[in-house]
Amino acid sequence: MLSEASKKRYSAFWQNEATDRFLVYLSAPDGSKSPAPDFSGLTEDEVNWKVRMDFEFRVLREKERILHTNYYCDGFPTIFTDFGPGSLAACIGGNFQVAKDTVWFDRNPIIKNWDSYPEIKIYRNSEMWQATDTYTKMLCESGKGIFYTSIADIGGTLDIAASLRGTSELLFDVYDNPEQVKELVKKIQPVWKEAFFHLKSITDSYQDGVTSWMPIWCEKAYFPLQCDFSAMLSADMFEEFVLPDLIYQTEYLDHSIYHLDGPGELQHVDHLLSIPRLNAIQWIPGAGNADVADECWFELYQKIQAGGKGLVLFVNRPELLENLLKHISPKGVYIYVTDTDDYTARQLKELVEKTKI
Repeated sequence: MLSEASKKRYSAFWQNEATDRFLVYLSAPDGSKSPAPDFSGLTEDEVNWKVRMDFEFRVLREKERILHTNYYCDGFPTIFTDFGPGSLAACIGGNFQVAKDTVWFDRNPIIKNWDSYPEIKIYRNSEMWQATDTYTKMLCESGKGIFYTSIADIGGTLDIAASLRGTSELLFDVYDNPEQVKELVKKIQPVWKEAFFHLKSITDSYQDGVTSWMPIWCEKAYFPLQCDFSAMLSADMFEEFVLPDLIYQTEYLDHSIYHLDGPGELQHVDHLLSIPRLNAIQWIPGAGNADVADECWFELYQKIQAGGKGLVLFVNRPELLENLLKHISPKGVYIYVTDTDDYTARQLKELVEKTKI
């Protein structure tokens, strides 16, 4: 599934190094057409539920996609165990609502007041935990030797807290009830760790490495850490409420990436660079902003690399890739080119292979 040369490039990435060239994940549909699923007679809600919670349907659909995809450079077949971002919230007592293209976890918060709320633990009979466990096992069994199965996107600790409490309520709480917020985060931390290593134990039985919603291969335990809630926090509040949690997670994970999502989080870069065991930062500019490969972000990338961290970049405009490669160091860099056709992918493969170190 993944060549030894690519594995060496991924291993070098985690050490903030590079081997012979940039580490680039390329894939594209092979051009053949698969039959569209038949949703006749189903309501919109029933369709949304089927594509998310009908696991046999999902496995067959994902395998069909894998079989009709070509992989280039350091791309490899992988299936994201997708139940929406921050799905752990629904495994520890929270609620969830399946919608088109996503799952919502904050529509009916369970922490109504700080004096009394449900115990924070994995409810193993909960629908979301059962779904995550079952689907992960089904993918692993179906994909052995064919594709990698990811760890589900269990989310960021404070984002999970926002789903359990409600985003607006938690935002007031960091001012009015800061100690209760910190206590909630401390209760979520061991549950997050338990969930991650349980899911990793499943995938470890079938494949030689770990991957996540970021299609990055790692021989050891890694995960993309995040706190989308921090876009609404000052740098000082990030230091108080978020930084200690991130440090805690990086200390037991072998490797980690921080998912820096949108301009509101740019103020936290200095704090992220201060985390000793954080390997890399993924920059997502957000809707309406220039692509990650645009020159306007090069200064940010230089700062991150000068700070000793790697870069994870999801490029949406492949025509900008060549210029990007000229302005960043290949050390500790992973580039994923999204939504391209097979002809473009093959052209990019030639470009990447010419950029020898």
